[in-house]
Amino acid sequence: MRCSLEDNPMDADITTGFFTAIKDFSSELIPGTEVKSLILSGYKLFYNNHDNITFAIQCSEETPDQIVRFILDEISNTFLRLYGEELSNWNGNLNIFESFKNYVVQFLEESLVEKILEDFGYKLRTEGLILFDENEDKIIFSKLPSEISSKKKVTFGGMLINFAKNLSLEFKGGSVESILISAENKWICVAKKENIYIIALFPKFRNIELEVIISKTDETLENVLKLLKI
Repeated sequence: MRCSLEDNPMDADITTGFFTAIKDFSSELIPGTEVKSLILSGYKLFYNNHDNITFAIQCSEETPDQIVRFILDEISNTFLRLYGEELSNWNGNLNIFESFKNYVVQFLEESLVEKILEDFGYKLRTEGLILFDENEDKIIFSKLPSEISSKKKVTFGGMLINFAKNLSLEFKGGSVESILISAENKWICVAKKENIYIIALFPKFRNIELEVIISKTDETLENVLKLLKI
């Protein structure tokens, strides 16, 4: 099945043959391995292989790899969840997947920043999340309990980052990009890259490694920043 947002999409048979040839070539060249991506002139192709099904996405060369991989994983996982039973007894009829094209188009037209943050919050089970643009003085994304004021918490987050930076400079500790605070009931992670802040709240009763909190928060902020620059 093929879905494209461009006016002149590639021929389905040619595309299928190309993917199959690449998959067969990689398995013959180095047994047990598979191609995950290809870089062409001005474009990149990323792949997901699930048994006999190959999912592929084409994007511009400037699009960050992490963003492309996130999109591909979301789309392929949704397809397998929706059509898992049909695939086990599939007779080659593509019409049963026709409605999935609408999902793909809608997915790609929605805000990827919000999707990435929602995914981050879901996987790490955060209790609250704020993304703030310091230059524009505006909240880009907020998902917090109703009793918490987003703007107030952003102000405190900025103060903490600045205080930590000054403290680190005094003790020659180097640059500071993230802070992890241990409160009675929560872990509070504040990170900043360039002009973007992220504040994430994690329930303290969960058994989660502190390094995971910091690394995943920093990774998510990095991906969001790359996406905002596209």
